[in-house]
Amino acid sequence: MLEEQKIRNGIPIVSRWRSHWLWLPTLYLTRGLPYVILLMTSLVYFNRMGLSNGAITLTSSWFLLPFILRPLLGRIVIGYGGKHFWIVLAEFVMALSLAGLALASPSVNWFEWTVLFLMTIATVAALHDVGIERLYKRETALRHRSAFFGTRAVFYLFSIIVGMALPVTIAGNLEVINRTVQPSWAAIFWILSALTACLMVLHAVVLPKDGFHVDLPIWSGVTRQWWHDVKAAFVRRPHYVANLCFLFCFLIPEGMFFRIAPLFLIDPGSNGGLALSPQELGLVLGTVGTFALIAGCVLGTRLVRRDGLKRWTWLFVAALTLPKFLFVYLSYYFVSTLSVINICMLVEQVGAGLGLTLYVVWLTYCTKGKHSTFTYSIGTAITAFSVVMSGWFTGFLQEYVGYRHFFLLVAFLGVISLFVTYFIPVSDEIGRRSKEV
Repeated sequence: MLEEQKIRNGIPIVSRWRSHWLWLPTLYLTRGLPYVILLMTSLVYFNRMGLSNGAITLTSSWFLLPFILRPLLGRIVIGYGGKHFWIVLAEFVMALSLAGLALASPSVNWFEWTVLFLMTIATVAALHDVGIERLYKRETALRHRSAFFGTRAVFYLFSIIVGMALPVTIAGNLEVINRTVQPSWAAIFWILSALTACLMVLHAVVLPKDGFHVDLPIWSGVTRQWWHDVKAAFVRRPHYVANLCFLFCFLIPEGMFFRIAPLFLIDPGSNGGLALSPQELGLVLGTVGTFALIAGCVLGTRLVRRDGLKRWTWLFVAALTLPKFLFVYLSYYFVSTLSVINICMLVEQVGAGLGLTLYVVWLTYCTKGKHSTFTYSIGTAITAFSVVMSGWFTGFLQEYVGYRHFFLLVAFLGVISLFVTYFIPVSDEIGRRSKEV
């Protein structure tokens, strides 16, 4: 084994994998930050600035548009420049955009500027995402270690604490001190901008450089051939209609739920919410919820690797759908005890972690084969479109029916996830760890 580490195909690669620990954790932390800011922190910010739930969910849904275009944006990353260049450039633009949010917060036209800067973050985040995926695939080709997968997942989810729990908590404390919202959130965006800038400098130094790169224009014949191969891979796969329906529909109830849950927790009782302070929201959703989600994902991954996906499929679907009734309970009884709210959030997020494990494992399985990375981008684009569609009018629906009936509706819409799961051909081998050394 030591000799294999020293030379591979005549190329010395002594302990090459050790350098991964210099950049892998922080890179995946940075990868998750824009998602958290766009889909979670922005909801709280818009709420504190006085927007209605309908306006909040409609606006935030459009921030996922660049992720629908991820396959095309991915071709830009592949076709021009290296992965190192695109990752550092994207983080630089993110830092500037967060600084722009801080400057725009106190202005009269804060909403227009906020949408512009958040959409910029979303666009460069899609480029950043592809660059990281390609870099990871290239750098771990010779040294695939299970620890890498666990580290990626944990730090990716840990970004919720860094990008949402801590900022929202600090913003709540600053609101108490300043007695105003705008300066408090401007300070938060300055902090996030500085953090992103520091991570950018770190990655500019420690990320592996591209040894060589050949420009490949987007509309070249090779690209067209890739596109035909990808379409053929989808169509030729057995049960491809069931697979597409699963990828598109499975997360629709979850997409509706995760947009309204933070607003329900922070809205005043006069609007039917639980009236948590930003500090309490940071604890419930950003801390307890995050660690519960990580626990659910880790548990689900271990179970699937040990026994295969088929054995746990229906348990994972039930874990995703049934805990939504806990929020029906919270909305009807206006529970104010923080411990009870935390328990409900913990159970719901553990279940969400198990359900997301099912979805990610099946998405990975569906996109295996020729040009798997590009095919995976198309799969994630389908996911993004599903989440966008589920959020367009979710806020207006909630305002019309109220939190009680909304959570009842989401809980019963879990039948969609059950229905589309029934038709996918799950087998015992899917997701199971290979016994071969």
